[in-house]
Amino acid sequence: MEMSRIKLEGRDAYPAKTEGGISDVFSDKPFILAKARWVGDEEVSVCIGCDNKFNQLRRKHHCRQCGRVLCAKCCKEKVPLPHLGLEEPERVCDLCLPISELITKARSKITAFQIEAANGISKGVQEPETIIQMVELGGLQTLIYLTRVNSSDQVKRSCASGLHTLATHQPLLPVLAEAGAIKALCSILTNVLESQERLIVDGLSALMLFCKNSSLKTRAIHDGALQPVLQLCGMSSSSAIALLAVQTLNLITEDAKSHQAIIESNHNALGKLLALTVSPDEQMQEGSLKTLAKLSMGTEWHRHKIIQEDFTSGKMILRALKNRPKNIQVLCNVLCLVGNLATCEQDQASLMEYMDCVCRLMVEFKARNELVLHAARAIANFAKCQQNAYRLGQHTADVVAICMKSNVPEVHYHGLRAVFSLLKHSTAITTMDLMKDGATEVFTALASTPGAIENIQQSLLHHVVEIAGP
Repeated sequence: MEMSRIKLEGRDAYPAKTEGGISDVFSDKPFILAKARWVGDEEVSVCIGCDNKFNQLRRKHHCRQCGRVLCAKCCKEKVPLPHLGLEEPERVCDLCLPISELITKARSKITAFQIEAANGISKGVQEPETIIQMVELGGLQTLIYLTRVNSSDQVKRSCASGLHTLATHQPLLPVLAEAGAIKALCSILTNVLESQERLIVDGLSALMLFCKNSSLKTRAIHDGALQPVLQLCGMSSSSAIALLAVQTLNLITEDAKSHQAIIESNHNALGKLLALTVSPDEQMQEGSLKTLAKLSMGTEWHRHKIIQEDFTSGKMILRALKNRPKNIQVLCNVLCLVGNLATCEQDQASLMEYMDCVCRLMVEFKARNELVLHAARAIANFAKCQQNAYRLGQHTADVVAICMKSNVPEVHYHGLRAVFSLLKHSTAITTMDLMKDGATEVFTALASTPGAIENIQQSLLHHVVEIAGP
């Protein structure tokens, strides 16, 4: 079987492959690896173990593990190789022997041997000198297989550590994913205790590396990453682990296909995320609000569910709006979230207080363009609903003064959106407000908005004609 070449530690590596065309080894059924190429006797003249030339006395012998040719001294041990379908002891060279013995012990029914195998392979993949051989001889597949057949804490710790180390090598990620590593990590994390912090950190960190990879993100969700991550988001005993889980969830939500599963989760995902928005840790606030903002980009039903859960949880988003964190990105994220929620027509009455907070924040942070942009978008979205016209009308002067004078074009446009919606819903009052102060800014902004005047002209032509008879 032709082996795929990758680069590890700056050298060529050929990861082991399974027989039968099924790469996934996360199974109760033991895997069988494809045998290495059998090197012909005529291809070699010296032993690769000791560099001595072959002759009538120094005969050639093949290692059944790697298929290479060595002398009797360098290839004298015999061990079973069940991972190659060889149950009887076979000749194995000194170069392959340490790893072959570990992989063979992993197939034993004796727990102590499986623990020794998991520990040995985990340590081996952490060493630059041995990681390539571990990957080529089947160490990667063995770690995944062990997570399925042995549930002891020692095995899970070693396997999680080893898989995390392997996942830090970018070229190995597709190989790991095909072999079932994501399923193995999810299995470990789903049945973990909060006291097993080192195990959780290794497992989550490895899972995060898969979720960061754009081509493997969907695979991670398909293989079950969502459930353990949601479960760990609410971990009360360790804020560091909860933060790591939220950061991983953030990566998962970049795939819109995950949104419905999160919102409908049996793990009360929305409730946990909303609770984290008022965490003492501002990094946690930032991450949870960012995740909620991404979730709010979906359907109106998604936004409605977030608003419903927020009310049930005690208006956590409103509390986040009223906080003044040192980390300004927290406010950016909550304003982004509220700006999206503001488009939910059926919940406008529930969002009145949120709208007032947004208007105050825009004035308070008028010098911060990133905040003003989100606030202006939120106000423009709120202004679309007629029931908000009176309360927003009290802020017309602020919208004109801040949005129309901003040097950020997008802020101009959102300001115009808000003003035009107010003109539509409350024509007389808004016109009077603009006549007092702001008409010049509004018309100037309108004239400078690309395509705006042309679109108005086209709209007017639906009601009148350019050419008419007498």
